[in-house]
Amino acid sequence: MLVVALSSCGWTEQLNGGQEMSVSVDYMEVDTLLELTQKQADSLEFRLLHHYTYNYNFVVKADTLQLIPREDETNEVCCIRKGDRIAVADIRELDTIWIKVARDQFTMGWIAEDELLRGVVPDDPISQVIDSLTVSRSIWMSILIVLGVVGFFLKRRGLHHLQLFQFDEMDSFFPTLFLILVASLGCLYVSIQTDAPEFWQEYYFHPTLNPLILPPLMTALVTLMWAVIIVFIAMLIEVYHRFDFFQGLTYVLELVGVAMVSYLIISWTTTFYVGYGLLAIYIVVLLWIYFKYIRCSYVCGFCGRAIRKKGTCPHCGKENT
Repeated sequence: MLVVALSSCGWTEQLNGGQEMSVSVDYMEVDTLLELTQKQADSLEFRLLHHYTYNYNFVVKADTLQLIPREDETNEVCCIRKGDRIAVADIRELDTIWIKVARDQFTMGWIAEDELLRGVVPDDPISQVIDSLTVSRSIWMSILIVLGVVGFFLKRRGLHHLQLFQFDEMDSFFPTLFLILVASLGCLYVSIQTDAPEFWQEYYFHPTLNPLILPPLMTALVTLMWAVIIVFIAMLIEVYHRFDFFQGLTYVLELVGVAMVSYLIISWTTTFYVGYGLLAIYIVVLLWIYFKYIRCSYVCGFCGRAIRKKGTCPHCGKENT
């Protein structure tokens, strides 16, 4: 069982007792497993199931956590506080899983695993960013949607009608691609959380920004994250060159608001598998809008500006035939 589980993972761990062991991403030989002590084998099994083991480092995010001197006593406690860095010193499985953690040689004790994980975050900046974004997700998504609504009304102030979209504002594929990538990211993220949560847990405890060393599902997710960031920056550069500050700001705010709404709708519907169909329809609609209303197929023979169809150039007024 352990050999099969190890065949899909790879890491280097400091086992209890100080022995360092490197586990191949492809397989771990049976002879190597047989040489392990029982405690080392238990450590590897715990690592596979819980994604951390001995000597793993956490940062306390709760105001305080209470540690008891022994897992079967509750009369004496010591406290660790927010911001303290702690390491896993021992693991015991009794009626529940108890973790012994140490801040230093004078401050250490036992705490139930579920209580520990609620009050700490892995000592890695990527994990801490993930935790912060997850905890405050409803807040920052709501702020982005509100900013999108503000941008929508600011851009249309003084108009007698409120056209939902103005497709011909910028003849660039980057806004369309940005919307597609954000929606796809939401669909894939929820799919992993629903159908393969162990991949997300492993990434949370051992994150990396390099998609090439991850399993295929997480490679796709991290690649999509990078693609969203790169396309957004490229879109900002085009907005900077095509609009003045106020027009560019309202354009970006409105687009980000639309992206957040589509992310929420598709990620929510993906939990009961409707989101996959909605994502496909959404992508088709966005591409149809781009090719019909946004893409410029011609160039004016007089001013050299891009135009959508032959005839009078909207920029210089010359006739193109």
